[in-house]
Amino acid sequence: MDTQALTRRLPGRRTGRLAGIADTDTGTAVLGRILTRGTAVGVGGVVLDWGGNQLGWWWVTILAGIGAALLLRGRAVAVFIVAVPLVSWGGDLFRRWTEMDTTRVSRVTIGLAGISDNAAWLGYVLTVLYAIALCGTGAWVTAAVRQVVGATQEVRHGTGAVPAPVPAEAPIEHHIEHQEETVGDV
Repeated sequence: MDTQALTRRLPGRRTGRLAGIADTDTGTAVLGRILTRGTAVGVGGVVLDWGGNQLGWWWVTILAGIGAALLLRGRAVAVFIVAVPLVSWGGDLFRRWTEMDTTRVSRVTIGLAGISDNAAWLGYVLTVLYAIALCGTGAWVTAAVRQVVGATQEVRHGTGAVPAPVPAEAPIEHHIEHQEETVGDV
């Protein structure tokens, strides 16, 4: 996933409100608010994702990724994309594994895919990776739309780089005379 698309800055550079103030009381307060907000959005994402899965709505994971990209920035989005599906899908798989024999179902599913029947664990891993891909897709699409909207607004308000207009010129007519070449001309 392209972190530059989510943050609009180069990787490794600290800019904005947190640059240079992490050691002060203001920096600690800002970091506390960021962690609180990130935790609240993460818990909301887990509840939304888990609830959607209980209803059979797997696509809610995409909505959780969209919400994360709208409410969070930078590394917080990346953490959300991994943590929320891991907790909601992985936690639900673990709960079902302890309550009933889902290993048999996973073994049959992996066997139908042409992989060894003894790789039931791979069914669980692929399920969680699929959930992470769904959440990441929602966040990526949202970041892409945000960039397109931002670029459109920059062009509309004249703050973006707009190509200079090309002056209109009279059409130039080209006359090409056709001549036959012979072997002696070459």
